Amino acid sequence: MNPSPETTATVNDLSRRIVVRDSQINGRGVFATGLLPKRRKLGEISGQLVRLRQARQVVERCSKIYFIELSRRLALDCSRGNAFKHLNHSCQPNCYLRIFLNRVEVYTMKTIRSGTELTVNYGVTPHVGGMVCSCGAASCVGRL
Repeated sequence: MNPSPETTATVNDLSRRIVVRDSQINGRGVFATGLLPKRRKLGEISGQLVRLRQARQVVERCSKIYFIELSRRLALDCSRGNAFKHLNHSCQPNCYLRIFLNRVEVYTMKTIRSGTELTVNYGVTPHVGGMVCSCGAASCVGRL
């Protein structure tokens, strides 16, 4: 039996099946340009490691956050990173992030069809007072 193309796709193949474009959720977003199989690594969010204290000071002055807290001491500054920095939040995400050895990996939770925006659950935001959620999901909690 021959394996289907979706079961033999490598991470490099899958990361080529995404594009950044305008999002209805917020600003720019990451979209599938082909079928993305469930439970697959799409790639890693690139960026520069910075001290968490420094990252939190920058966040206080920004409306958009391109930082991911990795530990009590480190954060990943994604502001100059790859396309994955544009992943938007959803209360019903189709992807998740895995932090491993100060690297942030992006995985699909389910099969994602071409044209679908890739989303993750941000969890707690460092914005003072939280921020309004505009994901549009049926189960949207309204605020992060």
